Amino acid sequence: MEKKKKRKKKRHGRRRITPMQSLLQGLFLGFCICLLVFSLWKLASIFMGYHSGEKEYDDLRQYVLSEPADAENTTAANHTEEDSENEGDATASTSQRMERIDFASLEEINDEAVGWIEIPGTDISYPMVHTSDNTYYLTHTFKRQENKSGSIFIETSNAPNFSDLHTIIYGHNMKDGSMFAGLKNYEKKTYYEAHPSIYIDLADGTHCYQIFSCHEADITDISYTIGYAADDTYASFLDSLTASSLYDTGVSVGTDDSIITLSTCTNKGEKRFVVHAKKVY
Repeated sequence: MEKKKKRKKKRHGRRRITPMQSLLQGLFLGFCICLLVFSLWKLASIFMGYHSGEKEYDDLRQYVLSEPADAENTTAANHTEEDSENEGDATASTSQRMERIDFASLEEINDEAVGWIEIPGTDISYPMVHTSDNTYYLTHTFKRQENKSGSIFIETSNAPNFSDLHTIIYGHNMKDGSMFAGLKNYEKKTYYEAHPSIYIDLADGTHCYQIFSCHEADITDISYTIGYAADDTYASFLDSLTASSLYDTGVSVGTDDSIITLSTCTNKGEKRFVVHAKKVY
């Protein structure tokens, strides 16, 4: 009797898969395969987008004809009236600097080109553009190709020749480290100490900027205000930027200085990381 009961239990323990269950399992498996294929396609698309964007900018770097001069050896003092006795040498130096970027060729490719930005020793070396809105170049490269890498562009309300006391420059924080992704490295003072200068090449030549503040900011932060005159309001603005810095750079800034702000999104996208620098020459 006990053997019969055991056999009966075994018979009852086996579950038969119905046609409906088999169909559902097949549909679920098919869904998983489709999801995997879609994910792989999406990743491939992102990778190809990164690759095509950076390849374009790699090609454009042929128009950078030389490395920027060392800021420690080429200071603003070299271009003042105090060095009038070396006026000939200063003129030659200025002429040499103007040939660092083939600006005419950049303009032929994109008539909205304003120049080039470079931070020596980093991956930041890109052409800059300026247009009538702040959205187009979020999704278009310098050659006007649709791409998530976008471009490095100037705030539309700023003068394209950097004549404003405060000029804002935007760039994406790309996951592959391109565009302005490297700005987040300025969270560490040691990185700043290794890369303290930013070079801006315009139609009139190379200009050097010295970093004085680095920090996170909300999109409504005072860092995004422009249109200043050299007065007490501007002085208060500069004091606010200096006080917000993650560390003391030791670089002083005053109302006689014009500055730039480099801005990019943080990884979470809720805030921005900004780097402020004053013009040295």
